[in-house]
Parts: sequence; C-alpha cells; structure tokens
Amino acid sequence: MSHVHLLAAWQQQNLEELKELIDKDVTATFVYRDGHVSYGDYNKLIEIFQQRFNTQQDWNFDIIHKSDRGEDSLVILKISREDKDYNQLDAPSICLFTFRMVDGINKLSRLHFELELDAQ
Repeated sequence: MSHVHLLAAWQQQNLEELKELIDKDVTATFVYRDGHVSYGDYNKLIEIFQQRFNTQQDWNFDIIHKSDRGEDSLVILKISREDKDYNQLDAPSICLFTFRMVDGINKLSRLHFELELDAQ
C-alpha cells in the first residue's frame, strides 16, 4: 500500500511529503506521443512537481493493477488532472511506479510515464 501515501501527498500537492516518499536514487522515464523519450532523476521530478503545483487542480488516479515482485511493489495507474470547473487540463498518462524499501520506508524508486494518451 506504499502508493497510497504517495498519491495522497500528490493529490494534496504536498511537495515536502513527496520529497520524503521518493527515493533520492529514483529514475524516471517519460515517453511522449511523438516517440520522444526523456529521463529524469530526483531533482528533475521535484522540479516537475513544483511546476505542476503552481496551479490549483484536482488530480485523478485510477489504479489499474498492483503487484509485488520480491521486496518491490509495482502499481500501474492512469493519471489525469482537472481545473476547478472539471475541465481536463491535459491528456491523461499511464504510469508504472515501482516502490522499494529504503531506510524502513517504502519509497518510489522507478517510474515510467506514457504521456499524452488519447481521450477515452
């Protein structure tokens, strides 16, 4: 259930809590509609969260699948966001999050985003 704390902090736009729940050695992959791939580390993720949190918005997380692999917990989810009038702010994303125990806390250690999905 490690994802619950992370998603709650994300939904509340609580950057300080997110910083505690993301492993300092995290790796992130972002795949865009045009096939462009970019990579990020802890600092890049925090920068992205800071930029996104400048706007008040509602985050929606739809858990598609959860599984364990040894000590790791994996979660596949769909993420979207809306403004205060329930207008979708951008295309949704499908994500794979991997959590690993670090210093007694399950932290986000890897994430893979498939961005800019078609609306359904």
